[in-house]
Amino acid sequence: MKKVSTAKEMKEIDTRVLIDHGIPSLELMENAGQGIVDALTRRFHDLSTKQILVFCGKGNNGGDGLVTARLLSNTGIDVKVILLEKQTDLKNDAAANADLASKQGIRVIELIKVSGHILDYHLRSCDIIIDALFGTGLTRPVSGDYEQAIEKINQAGKFVIAVDLPSGVDSDTGQLMGPHVRPNLTLALALLKRSHLLYPAAGIMGVLKTVDIKIPPEAINSQSLKVHVTEEADLRPWFPKRSADSHKGTYGHVLVIAGSKGKGGAAALTALAALRTGCGLVTLAIPESCQKALEFCPLEVMTVSASETDSGSFALSAKETLLNNCKGKSVVAVGPGLSTEPETAQLLNELLPAINCPLVIDADGVNGLAKYPKLISKLSSSTVLTPHPKEFSRILGKDISKILENRIEFVTKFASEHSINIVLKGAASIIAQPNGTTTINPTGNPGMATAGSGDILTGVISSLIAQGLSSPKATIAGAYLHGLAGDMFAQTESEASLIAGDLLRTLPESIKRILN
Repeated sequence: MKKVSTAKEMKEIDTRVLIDHGIPSLELMENAGQGIVDALTRRFHDLSTKQILVFCGKGNNGGDGLVTARLLSNTGIDVKVILLEKQTDLKNDAAANADLASKQGIRVIELIKVSGHILDYHLRSCDIIIDALFGTGLTRPVSGDYEQAIEKINQAGKFVIAVDLPSGVDSDTGQLMGPHVRPNLTLALALLKRSHLLYPAAGIMGVLKTVDIKIPPEAINSQSLKVHVTEEADLRPWFPKRSADSHKGTYGHVLVIAGSKGKGGAAALTALAALRTGCGLVTLAIPESCQKALEFCPLEVMTVSASETDSGSFALSAKETLLNNCKGKSVVAVGPGLSTEPETAQLLNELLPAINCPLVIDADGVNGLAKYPKLISKLSSSTVLTPHPKEFSRILGKDISKILENRIEFVTKFASEHSINIVLKGAASIIAQPNGTTTINPTGNPGMATAGSGDILTGVISSLIAQGLSSPKATIAGAYLHGLAGDMFAQTESEASLIAGDLLRTLPESIKRILN
């Protein structure tokens, strides 16, 4: 898996490069500039004919931009630098590279010394704009000349490249801090930063590429980075080839406890998703009034009924029936369509701690935990929770906006404190394990914001656990496959028309892609 860093972690890595490996920051800056030039050369086959305008700030990001300008000029490309500070105020590596650029004859234009009309002229004349204003160094919304520069970059209608991060983006939280550059291409230096992957920032990155600046692997490993992003290659070893003499019992038995009057479809989607993902057997436990409707739909799923309340949800008296049906199962999925009936929540409080196999808890199962918060500490470390942000906010008792501002921190802390696995669903779902490791899922699209999509995910994860994957691996792989299925439908049809049932049809294709 690719490692993902914070701004602080990246700064520590740079320090280790100097202290442990004797590589000065000036050399890393040179490597960054060369990597950016190489990326531009790959992107533009006619780069030599382009006029390039580089916007530089006073920090290391500006230094990267100045190196890039000098290396581009070395190849005969027409390049100019717009410097948003006085050149005499630059320090350290940025100052050194500004001096080198000036000595090489590159025009370094200090913004404070030119009128808006002159800046507009340079913007009209160029073909490509490089944003090297802030990178990971921004801690507050921009203003003044920087705000003006960002607005003009966005209005210019030119191809824009952001160095490391688009200016105006918080590097760690995925938040947009006021005015921000909207690039066509973002070149992450050395490692992906969290905001390359977290929304809303991830939505303005354009095409995202990583530039190797030749940091020794030992320096990166010294930080023990705990956040990663899933790649397809990571999943393939987790899916061994099926034996020719295997049978349905080889691939596990999923019990789905779900549904209530009017919400039987959620239960059926979960059960079918489990089968589609490859488990051998699925039993669907539903309230009595739901069984008639679901007895033959889906045909491949066994059903069992349990006593219900007057409103058609599971009654407390269903406990014994459900526990008996948990015996011998590989995994139990709980929650889709259960309802928030108080008696059903009370049933969960008594039932869940008594189940001795892995649990996947979703939807109203999560809402039930919010009503009985002490129940969470009674769940085993093989448990998986799959809340969306609103459900997670109910468990934490915190405002949803606060959670969205610091998703990784909240989810990682919760998983560690309660020793469970959790998927915080949404754009770039976050998967946290009890050991503090967190994974960002890169698949999925807005079309998946539709009724039943989460029920499919519950079935996928449960099926993978039934087939022998550990809860952490099943959660990571399940989120990836689920999102990939949605992406495949969107590519051939559209995001807007996607419904949960479509994921059942594209799941086989997404699994095939991983297996191949």
